[in-house]
Amino acid sequence: MKWFTSILFFYSITVNAQDSTIQENKWTLTGYVKNMQSISFPNNIDQLLATNLLHNRINTKWKPTEWFTFAAEFRTRVIWGDEVRLIPNYAEQLRNSNENKNLSVTWLNQRPIVFHTNTERLWVAYQKNKWNVRAGRQRINWGITTVWNPNDIFNTYNFLDFDYEERPGSDAVKVIYNVSDFSNIEIAYADGNKTVKPVSAFKYDFNKAGYDIQLMAGIYENRFTIGAGWAGSIKEAGFKGELQYFAGNTSQKAHLNASIEADYSFKKGWYLNTGVLYNSEGLLTNVSGFDSLNFKFTPLNLMPTKWNFAITGSKEISPLFSGKATVLYAPGTNLLLFLPSFRYNIATNLDADLVWQSFFAETTHFKALNHRAFLRLKLSF
Repeated sequence: MKWFTSILFFYSITVNAQDSTIQENKWTLTGYVKNMQSISFPNNIDQLLATNLLHNRINTKWKPTEWFTFAAEFRTRVIWGDEVRLIPNYAEQLRNSNENKNLSVTWLNQRPIVFHTNTERLWVAYQKNKWNVRAGRQRINWGITTVWNPNDIFNTYNFLDFDYEERPGSDAVKVIYNVSDFSNIEIAYADGNKTVKPVSAFKYDFNKAGYDIQLMAGIYENRFTIGAGWAGSIKEAGFKGELQYFAGNTSQKAHLNASIEADYSFKKGWYLNTGVLYNSEGLLTNVSGFDSLNFKFTPLNLMPTKWNFAITGSKEISPLFSGKATVLYAPGTNLLLFLPSFRYNIATNLDADLVWQSFFAETTHFKALNHRAFLRLKLSF
């Protein structure tokens, strides 16, 4: 395991970006190398923290026959700086809590630097006629909306973690039966571990009156859960939504998450997306500080606040340059997130991103709680 992942990591750094897709013997190899500098500080810039991330991903796939596919993907990160120095057990937090087996290697863990590789995907799939079966480490994506996904009970993602495009996976088995061209049944089971209980559910997808609709039910954290989602349009505007209900038990209240979203593409490259999230167990009062807001997202905690409103606007300024900004507001706590970003295509397969994240909330008064800035270079191959 160690020698194999290390060979892949160092090969990816030296491979030619334009000639590194391998098609021989039905193998494919893709990936990227990224370097990202980040800074963070509260309302006082004198408390600035700086951290650097060197991030590599290797995606391999082998299709020996028409019906079988094998995939393995590896994520390697070298992180050094103030966050590694100040946050206790930093290396342990790099592992995805949904994973049953520990397939990661910590090459170096000495403040202020961590060198870590994780096997992000490792699955085999069989597809023939109306059947599709996949077993192993994979992503089970049942979400429909953009910012918040109540239906995504297997592997919730953090929308603030923009550097993780592939999103987390689970050690799971998934079976899909295609009933027709417009409907299918999906059954999935993800094994648990010492901290996370197993998740099992089924989903039925169909099309009705121009809308793609999904109905689902299952068991999450030993609680019965039922949900629904839809995606369609009202005239020229997209209209999506998801609902997920978790039954209560002797120690936990019943819980409802609901997300509704609309989007519209304007002329001259403008795009607008608006969304609302309701979290029945979220906060609706003032907070004492940034640490009292739980941004560790799970199916039960898509946001720490009860009512959440988001609006995103983006514009392709030129074929090489684009910008995007999201504003998120939660009443009660008066939580406000301002998330602008810019992307520039420097050369073929080479992009530069500038991302800013500001957090404001009502404590004794409305004030800035934290600011983050990221400068990233990404070379894809």
